[in-house]
Amino acid sequence: MSSLFSALNISAGALQVNQSAISIVSNNIANINTEGYSKQKVNLGTLVINSPISNNVNAQVNSSIGVEIVSVSRYTTTFLGSYYRNQISEQSSYNEQAQIASDIAGVFDELQGKGLDKELEDFYTALDNLSKSPTDKTTRISFIDSASALTDKMNKLSSELNEIKNQNVGDGISQSSLNKSDIAQSINALNQNIEDLAKLNKMIATSQTGTLENNNLLDKRDLLLKEISKYGNFEESIQENGTVNLKLDGTQIINGSTIKSKFNVKTAAQYDEYCQQNGIENKNECNAVIYIEKNDGSTIANINNKFESGEIGGILKANTGSEDKNINTVLSDLDTLASTIANVFNEIQTQKGAYYLENNNGTIQLSNANLENYEIFTTKDGSDTIKADNITINSIFKEDDGYNKIATAYFPDNQIDYNAVGNINNIISMINTKNDTTTSGFDSIGNISFSEYYNGIIGKVASNSDSKTNLATSQDSIVASLDNKIKEQTGVDLNEELSDMVRFQTAFSASARVFETCNNMLETLVHLGE
Repeated sequence: MSSLFSALNISAGALQVNQSAISIVSNNIANINTEGYSKQKVNLGTLVINSPISNNVNAQVNSSIGVEIVSVSRYTTTFLGSYYRNQISEQSSYNEQAQIASDIAGVFDELQGKGLDKELEDFYTALDNLSKSPTDKTTRISFIDSASALTDKMNKLSSELNEIKNQNVGDGISQSSLNKSDIAQSINALNQNIEDLAKLNKMIATSQTGTLENNNLLDKRDLLLKEISKYGNFEESIQENGTVNLKLDGTQIINGSTIKSKFNVKTAAQYDEYCQQNGIENKNECNAVIYIEKNDGSTIANINNKFESGEIGGILKANTGSEDKNINTVLSDLDTLASTIANVFNEIQTQKGAYYLENNNGTIQLSNANLENYEIFTTKDGSDTIKADNITINSIFKEDDGYNKIATAYFPDNQIDYNAVGNINNIISMINTKNDTTTSGFDSIGNISFSEYYNGIIGKVASNSDSKTNLATSQDSIVASLDNKIKEQTGVDLNEELSDMVRFQTAFSASARVFETCNNMLETLVHLGE
């Protein structure tokens, strides 16, 4: 009679175990498309009572009381997962740099009329027309207009580049600008993920290993680690209980459920120590400074160079890093072009021997009076340094008869012919700067012309955009390949799940049959006693 009850209990337990196993299979199938879900497997074992087993067969049979779920395994690839997250960090960095490089290239898109090429060409065309009709009012006004259009476009290009930079790292001065920037938003998102990971570590530490709850928490942990890796090159250390410790360049960020450090960012104006320590005089060249705030109240300053990869690293390299071809380099090149054009043309305009036209009671005469005040280019803000963002036309040329102040004539050695108002020697010097700065006597930018220098800027910008795009594309392929490999090892395989479903369903049906048989036998025995 006891054996019959034992068989009944064993079959009842088997029904429950196989039903739970089918639920696990069902859960796998339900999450076949869930991001970060790792396939789970039921591990079954014989349920044995803790009593001595003699050589008696009946005693041995009675010691086995059915089947139990020993654990629920989670398919995982610890090493591959860590390597995968490192590659995601590189991917985020390359993609960020590629996007910013593309944005910069878009500023100089000549096919869309966004670059400086047309304005430079129009400027020299106006000079050429002026050389043909040096006393004509229309050609003089046209030259002034073309020079103004050239400076306006330089202002616009500089403004657009600075807008990209401000969007990425702020303007280096305003806290409001920094708060709206990509770098600040990335830091905020990173800090939130750090908080979430610390909370998750606590939940993992208190959960039972080998259970559905624990496995689901570990899936969430890996998803969070993947998200954190998008921001920087963090060092992770997974403990035996499944919790993870996090560091950045040796500095503890998370230890178990305790947050040891968080990140913050300030403008360069607020944190000019960074600029001073790195020999940067212009604070706008660094803009945003990241530092670590420890939970003991201490700080680790200017850790920009600690972010070697990730989204944050990519933003810094493209904006404030030391790498060539970033926004600072392009802005500097554009400033060099603007200041050199201004200096060269101002020098030609005001050089000794240059003469402009003066209308003296209706009579056009040559004059060089106050010529030093008639520089063609100056600054909007009154500063001494001409740059792309402040270059403008001297307002004198926009006054009545201001167009006559363009010095077209040139007479060396005081051999002045006041009647030769059509002399164009000074304009010839200006025209010569288009193709060869050395022939004009004004060596401007390393013995190359302004057009060649500008084409060099465009070439550098385009090359950088292509290079960064190629790196990003290549890294995307690496990550996609790793992603597929991980899914092969940890993802849900529908064929395997269907096979397991049939297996557990068959066991369930067989156990139900045993339970029914034992129940019938027990019922028969009960009726025999009536």
